[in-house]
Amino acid sequence: MATLSNLVETIAGVTGLPAATVFAYGRFARQAGVIGQSGRGRSAAEMNIADAANLLIAIGGTGVTREAGSTVETFRNLRNGRFYDFQGADFLAAGISFLASHGVRPGTSPGARGVRIQGDFGKFLEFLINSTLTGQLANLFRHIPAAEIPSDLWAQWINEKDNPHRHKRMEDLIKEGLIMPHQPETLKFGEHVNVEVRFNRLIPSVEIEFLRDWDGPQVMGVVTFGPDRGGKANGAHRLQLTAGFTQHTLAAVALVVDNKASPSAVATLRPVEALFARQFSAAKPGDRSAKGA
Repeated sequence: MATLSNLVETIAGVTGLPAATVFAYGRFARQAGVIGQSGRGRSAAEMNIADAANLLIAIGGTGVTREAGSTVETFRNLRNGRFYDFQGADFLAAGISFLASHGVRPGTSPGARGVRIQGDFGKFLEFLINSTLTGQLANLFRHIPAAEIPSDLWAQWINEKDNPHRHKRMEDLIKEGLIMPHQPETLKFGEHVNVEVRFNRLIPSVEIEFLRDWDGPQVMGVVTFGPDRGGKANGAHRLQLTAGFTQHTLAAVALVVDNKASPSAVATLRPVEALFARQFSAAKPGDRSAKGA
């Protein structure tokens, strides 16, 4: 059974935050009733995905631990969810398929290259955390090529002053067979693909970026909740205070809540890496072509 103490140890171990700070967030969140309450020891409340999401929201949404309860209420209730694709029909289709399990239907569109996400951010974050366990998040990236130019090959091209390859797009390098995209079973979160959940604290809003390595980080798509312009709703001159998590933190709390790993184990990230490796290795040959996106 995962308790609040287990969640505190997990998040502190993965993020590097002091355990006392994470505990303070949890204590004030519990007092506000947004995290399960019960006794101590064997009667301690069992944590679930909603509790884990709320503790992450409190930490991401405010730098003041006493504000944990009100912060959770504010961010959980953010609506106006949108998913935008920035890299063409392939990622849009993959993104819609991913969101379908959250009840998002094609056609609920805020624009030509996006879909409207019904409901609030709290439920979406729970879905996102759970997707690290089910493999849905990994599956989202299986069909999207990720690639990089090997450092030795790039050095060779740079040394050859008239080499035309260094000015070509990654898509063209792949089509010409000069670069091969990573195979799905070799993908690694944090290296080839990444998900970043960012909380804007001054103007409550959330931005979730889906990135791939495409000879450098490239944003494939974004999910946003809150004002249409997010943290810049009142002007780009406003101070930006943000905090965020990646898929590793989400998977760590998911594993502990689901009793699949201990807090001390996930602090090393080995169970998280093993989870993702199994999910990517489940990809079948031919799942993704070698064509650029």
